Amino acid sequence: MKLKYSNIFLYALSIFLLFEGLDAFSIYNIPIYWLGVSFLSTIYLICYFLGFRTFNLNLISIRNWVIYGVFVTLIQSFFNDLILPKYASTSYIQYIGLRLFKLFLFLIVIYLINYILQKYDFEKILKFLLISSIAISTLSIISYFSYIYGYSDFPRTRPGSGGWTQPIQRACNILRNYGTFREPSFLAIWTVPFIPYFFYLGKKSKIWYILSLIPILSVVLSRSLTGVIAFVASIVIVTVLLYLTHKKLELNIILMLSIFLIVIFSSGIFSYQFPPDENTCIDVSSECVCTPEDRLDELKNSPSFTEATFGRFGEISSQGLDAFGNTAFLFDYIENIGFSIFGQGYGYSNIAFSYAADEAGKQLVDNQIIYRNPGQVVSFNNLYANILMSTGLVGLLWFLYILINVLRKIVFMPTPLQPYLLISFISTLFVYSYQAEELATHLAIAIAFGINLKNYEK
Repeated sequence: MKLKYSNIFLYALSIFLLFEGLDAFSIYNIPIYWLGVSFLSTIYLICYFLGFRTFNLNLISIRNWVIYGVFVTLIQSFFNDLILPKYASTSYIQYIGLRLFKLFLFLIVIYLINYILQKYDFEKILKFLLISSIAISTLSIISYFSYIYGYSDFPRTRPGSGGWTQPIQRACNILRNYGTFREPSFLAIWTVPFIPYFFYLGKKSKIWYILSLIPILSVVLSRSLTGVIAFVASIVIVTVLLYLTHKKLELNIILMLSIFLIVIFSSGIFSYQFPPDENTCIDVSSECVCTPEDRLDELKNSPSFTEATFGRFGEISSQGLDAFGNTAFLFDYIENIGFSIFGQGYGYSNIAFSYAADEAGKQLVDNQIIYRNPGQVVSFNNLYANILMSTGLVGLLWFLYILINVLRKIVFMPTPLQPYLLISFISTLFVYSYQAEELATHLAIAIAFGINLKNYEK
């Protein structure tokens, strides 16, 4: 019996997305995300050994770029051996191995979607992907309201991105939607690229417009400035771009932006601020009152979602790069350390960066040196910087060439899916500049869609 690889891959990819969305949880100290990575990779390898093959000339450059990154990493790891920070949860070999594993995952997702698109149309694939998005967004909203109405949140079994717990309930802080992720921003940047596709499908079935409210509300409740600005900015960019290139204005996109803004302006009714305690407030007339540290802290914890997003964005913009402490340090680090032609290798570059961040962040308090994130592996929080330091100037220029080539194919291929794919793609690229440092599933999906957009059946 001949296997239907397309069906296997479609269901496997949907299951993987669910596992990826359960970022805050682990089983026997193994993050569910890595179980999902192992599951999808195993399915791919089994099918490969059973005879599955896929080919697309446009995949050759991407494949070779991934192989180049793996080669640089292995060479650097063989000739160099850094000691991992004290509280790293893996060994050196495991840490480097997991970075390479994610590289292969990125390539596997592109290959799978490329193959599925040879058998099914875009709409069928999108429906499977969006079901995963709805499931994770629904769980996230359930988690958010557990802190307002007093029922139990899901038991979070994976350490937070800071290395310890996931600090959702903090005195005087406004409640943010962590959902099934370790950080609110992780939730937002995972969810935002899905939203445009709801409105694409909504043109044929209005139920998708209604369903779009679930991920939109989930993103808004996260109060993620990165997610909100990325989504709004990408819509504006795509609208202007399409008008200049094709002299057309997609009213459905205007509807999407309008609904998103309406949810932002009206979601203040769901705001909740945790009460103060003796460590986070001052005593005024025998009453404990929360006091913000500065204007940014005041805006961040404002009950108004508008102030917490657009107001905070305006304040940060007025302060310039200094408002982004991590980004400013990253630029200084690259300027002082410099970068090589071929890079330090994935993972190795993070370890070197972690020790530099430790030194830059230490403070002298009561004659004792206090570190900001002692003994932890620090993220670049910037994909482009990560690629530059890991694969050098060659790797970064090669990666940018791939992105530009795919974007060019999308821009000059006017199909009904085109504007929604562009918004998803550009919003993903936007968040990579501030919040994420590793190649994500959304970018793989956008690249595979872009490469195959010429096969769209009008």
